[in-house]
Amino acid sequence: MEINKRSLEHFPVQLFAVVMGVSGLAIVFAKAYHLIGMPYWIYILILLVDTILFLGIFTAYMFKWLLYPEAVKKEFNHPIKSSFMAAISISFLLFSIAFYDFAPTVSILLWCIGAPLQLMFTLIVMRYWIHNELNVVHSNPAWFIPIVGNLLVPVVGIEAAPVWVSLFFFALGLFFWMVLFTIMIYRIVFHHPLAKKLVPTLFILIAPPAVGFVSYFRITNGSIDMFSIFLYFIALFTLLLLLFMIRMFDTKQFFISWWAYTFPLAAITIATLLMHMAFRTTVTYAGSVILILLTTSVIGFVTVRTFQECRAEKICIEEEE
Repeated sequence: MEINKRSLEHFPVQLFAVVMGVSGLAIVFAKAYHLIGMPYWIYILILLVDTILFLGIFTAYMFKWLLYPEAVKKEFNHPIKSSFMAAISISFLLFSIAFYDFAPTVSILLWCIGAPLQLMFTLIVMRYWIHNELNVVHSNPAWFIPIVGNLLVPVVGIEAAPVWVSLFFFALGLFFWMVLFTIMIYRIVFHHPLAKKLVPTLFILIAPPAVGFVSYFRITNGSIDMFSIFLYFIALFTLLLLLFMIRMFDTKQFFISWWAYTFPLAAITIATLLMHMAFRTTVTYAGSVILILLTTSVIGFVTVRTFQECRAEKICIEEEE
């Protein structure tokens, strides 16, 4: 019993990234079913797994909050982990999007929980950044998490609330993405390299423009214009750049941060599927299929490694600072 309690105390908020990745994959196959004829049962199966993961991880973290409030408070006041707190609200929003094709009413209900939570976490995290004396080396791509979440709100929000609500979150996410991107490039280029366990978070750089493209697509009722193309190509170039530097991503020592590979890949895949929806070309079709295979393979690999680490009892243990 003592071991279980001790494990729960160290249950990391970063595990919500698992829900983000699997929800992203469910959304990919929902779109793939409609646009390129992928089997519908794959989407349903992934949605079922996503539901189990969401309920399990959310319940475990709520028990941690009830039994070990000081441990949760410590995460809120950590220069890196504090950004992952927004993964809770993002999980609600992504779960909402994932359910939209299967149960729209449930989707909107989940959105009504996720959207206010997202605004709250954004305010809390940004207040933490402003009120504390942080060093440049504390900044890392995980800081984008509370910002990217705002760009997710319009995807279902355009159906669930007046359009100005979606525009508010879209403007908030887009503006602070550009601000943080400038800070992040400065930190990466002119300061010490990222810690080994944070290197996978570089893939988060794909997410803001990719999600921004999807969000803009929804707000404008499927418009593809110069601005949306700009967002898509920034996301695509970032993916190509990271693949060009693939040797720096070590696959030997596992970290929970490996889940940072998953949702950004799903986001650029969804954006590419929407490009195919608009243009219906051989290039967009091929790009969609390649990215679906890449995203599915990466999520499958990270899932297997996560199970291996769980069996070896290397997750939910006290981390070194």
